[in-house]
Amino acid sequence: MEGLRRENKNLSDEIHDLTEQLGEGGRSVHEIDKNRRRLEMEKEELQAALEEAESALEQEEAKVQRAQLEMSQIRQEIDRRLAEKEEEFEATRKNHQRVMESQQASLEAEAKGKAEAMRVKKKLEQDINELEVSLDGANRARAEQEKKKKKK
Repeated sequence: MEGLRRENKNLSDEIHDLTEQLGEGGRSVHEIDKNRRRLEMEKEELQAALEEAESALEQEEAKVQRAQLEMSQIRQEIDRRLAEKEEEFEATRKNHQRVMESQQASLEAEAKGKAEAMRVKKKLEQDINELEVSLDGANRARAEQEKKKKKK
């Protein structure tokens, strides 16, 4: 009987130890489950934050693309306007050059005309002087002829 009591006591102690372990295991499972739920909530929060950040990033990338497109269009417009202004400037410069050449040609023609007029004027003045001398000579000769006629 003593052996049975000892065995009963040992079995009772073992049951008690196993019950305690089971209780601790239950608490452990409860803690693990609690931690698992907390970690799942954190994961969901992080997932939501990640999705929000990705959405914000996509929006910002879209804004950057729109801004780059707008900048490209503005650059093209500026280049087009600049090319137009350069063409206008070149046309104005060529027109100005033609006007200057025309005025230069007019001035040269006027100078030649003036020089020719001065040459003709001198020639005419010389011719007039020669004619006046001839006229004086002819008048004197006539006057002398008349004098001679009257004397006769």
